[in-house]
Amino acid sequence: MKTKAALMVERNHPLEIEEIDLEGPHENEVLIRFVASGICHSDLSALNGTIASPVPIVLGHEGAGIVEEIGPGVTHLAPGDHVIAVLTPTCGKCPMCQEGKPFLCREIGRLMAKGTMVDGTTRFRRNGEGVPQLCGVGSFSERSVIPAGSAIKVGGNAPLESVCLIGCGVTTGVGAAVNTAEIKPRTSVAVIGCGGVGLSIIQGARINGATTIIAIDPVAEKRDLALRLGATDVIDPTAEDPIKGVRQRSGKLGVHYAFEALGRIDTVRQAWDMVRPTGRAIIVGVASFKDSFPLMPAGLLSERRITGSAYGSAVPARDIPRFVSWYLDGRLKLDEMITKRIQLEDVNQALDEMTRGEGARSVIMYN
Repeated sequence: MKTKAALMVERNHPLEIEEIDLEGPHENEVLIRFVASGICHSDLSALNGTIASPVPIVLGHEGAGIVEEIGPGVTHLAPGDHVIAVLTPTCGKCPMCQEGKPFLCREIGRLMAKGTMVDGTTRFRRNGEGVPQLCGVGSFSERSVIPAGSAIKVGGNAPLESVCLIGCGVTTGVGAAVNTAEIKPRTSVAVIGCGGVGLSIIQGARINGATTIIAIDPVAEKRDLALRLGATDVIDPTAEDPIKGVRQRSGKLGVHYAFEALGRIDTVRQAWDMVRPTGRAIIVGVASFKDSFPLMPAGLLSERRITGSAYGSAVPARDIPRFVSWYLDGRLKLDEMITKRIQLEDVNQALDEMTRGEGARSVIMYN
């Protein structure tokens, strides 16, 4: 079949909108007709080379849609099911999956580095040549074939054009707060970066009962949105020192939890410097694999800790339905995070706006 898709054919160049071929699902795969796809910062990171990926490739990995066809061996899904695409194929066989940590499923490496299916092959074809898809999802396409484990069924009452954000950014952020950090009630939190992931961290902190939530971002629009979604204080890092600002707003001792959601070495260091004794710095943003920063061991004597968060430490079969239910009952706000709803042809403009730090999330609509 044919499908219209946005392809990266050269790094740091606009995506090209083309009709390409799509093969049907193989064993343990499903064909999805996407209803909507969020545009995540990781798509931009693939485009500018921060995240390594093959070229050409169909970008997009934050989609929700309807199952049109299932491959052999798929028993938990059927045509017509509404699903959210997630990053982990949850193979169930590797050590991480068997330990209940599918967010570190061994097959994620293949999907992210090579953009193939679990069996190492591709379903998209362009001019007779196979085309990979980002994270094994490729939601910048009207249709895609994805691993069956990467499709999580949701109820028909959940609007796919909104809950698509749960596929990546929301799960990464909310999960970092409620799963990785397990934020305790009446604690203090700082969040560096108020894009889709940072705003989701703020919401997770609010849902878990944090009483001081400090949002740090240079863009006034994002700071205002952070206040609407649960932040109690905001800091413009271009107007004041963010470390001093956080300490002043948290009793001068520092916060219990500091989250870095930008993927920059300077802000990773800031997160470490913001936490109080016994506090935790949680690194959620993806920095360049070439970067590093010095960590003075003396800082560990106060039992401060620094840790990463992979996909919000999420178990998709447990967390995706939970996050959808939080949206439906009003605790998790998704529509407020959507800056624009666009057509696929507008994807380059949305990526340019993201590069400039404008808006929280744009969502591609396929209807």
